[in-house]
Amino acid sequence: MDWRSHPIPQPNPRPTSSVYSDDISIMASLVRKVSEDTRVQEYRTIECYMRENQALEDEIELRRMTWTGTIMLADEVIRAITMIENSLITIEANVASAEKDWLAFWGIYKESIGSHPPWL
Repeated sequence: MDWRSHPIPQPNPRPTSSVYSDDISIMASLVRKVSEDTRVQEYRTIECYMRENQALEDEIELRRMTWTGTIMLADEVIRAITMIENSLITIEANVASAEKDWLAFWGIYKESIGSHPPWL
């Protein structure tokens, strides 16, 4: 059999069903659906970023409050140390004065170093 003796069949035309009857409206519908899906995904992404940003802002505020508390505590510690140092200076001066007075009461005099006269 010769292949030339058989005619080449023509391609079948598309059926006229509603699926194929309006390609433009199907494409427009698909584009619209993809566009809506993309928009929904973008909104979800934005919402996720907004939640993450809010969580970060909350954490920053918490750390800021902690830092402020730390600074206030450090300030109190510095004031307490200053007060203790001043108290120690006062105590040393009072002890030296009391020692001088106690020794003078018993008639004991310390010689001072340098050209200063003795205590009494």
